[in-house]
Amino acid sequence: MTHSSWGVKSAHGTLKSVLMHRPGEEIDVVTKENRKVFNFDEPVDREVFQSEYDVMVSQFKYHGVEPVFLTDVLKNDEDSLNYIKHRPNMTYTRDLAAVFKTGAVLMGPHLLGRWGDQDIVGRALKRLGVPILGSIDCPSFLEGGGVTMIGEDTVVASICDRANQSGTRDLRNLVLGENTKYFLEVPLPPGHIHIDGLYMTLSSNLAVAYNPALNILPCRLFEAGKSEHTHVMFGEYLESQGISTIEINEKEMRGGHLNLVVTQENKKVIGFESARRLSTEMESLGWKVATFPSETLFKGNGGAHCMTMPLHVV
Repeated sequence: MTHSSWGVKSAHGTLKSVLMHRPGEEIDVVTKENRKVFNFDEPVDREVFQSEYDVMVSQFKYHGVEPVFLTDVLKNDEDSLNYIKHRPNMTYTRDLAAVFKTGAVLMGPHLLGRWGDQDIVGRALKRLGVPILGSIDCPSFLEGGGVTMIGEDTVVASICDRANQSGTRDLRNLVLGENTKYFLEVPLPPGHIHIDGLYMTLSSNLAVAYNPALNILPCRLFEAGKSEHTHVMFGEYLESQGISTIEINEKEMRGGHLNLVVTQENKKVIGFESARRLSTEMESLGWKVATFPSETLFKGNGGAHCMTMPLHVV
């Protein structure tokens, strides 16, 4: 199975296709005793979890985005399908790989309950015809929620509770140059697992951010062809790129309100139904915000951004 078009040029362009996994019987693996292994707040009702997920998928389809489902790609791979039945976090495809202009990088999950999941996504990407540029391997750690882009020429990776400096270095070595001119390494304070919980690019000049956690520690900025990096505060870099931010408060941040996915450049996004204030502010700026219920879905500590791995962005 091959996918005719792939390649991601930015985090804010028009989304054409995403790799997803509809939650199945593996959701029942989560119990009160092992929930922390899989980063769930508590066990969930599978049917409710699926129903909220299906509403989200319908919004992507309505926006013209093609969902490519992991089990469809791997339908003839018995080993992968049997593996998935035991892995409740497979729904969060974003963390397992990142597609760039010339291919994909397989991530290195830090969470024990996710070790090895990236290999299954790697099998799917190969079947879809997406070249694998490399991987983040132990003792390096980095997850896809910790990777994003600013504009079309800056890849961002965060050092956080789920990523170490060797993980961001390994990604930088794989993508700086051919895939991006700049690489911004963003250290986050303890208690934050990914930059996508604090910052989300919406367009070439707009983002959503929880600024208090983003502007404590200096970032390292690397430029292709230069041996020395420079230092910059995250907010200063956004300002230098002409990006303003819609600020959210701590309660909104903890509730995952900035877990958004841009589906049409400068026009449409998908996010939580509960993020009413943010949706209203975005709509006042001309955005169309499609939402879905997430009361049960968010017990797995992820949203639309976490559950979609972009394959093709134009």
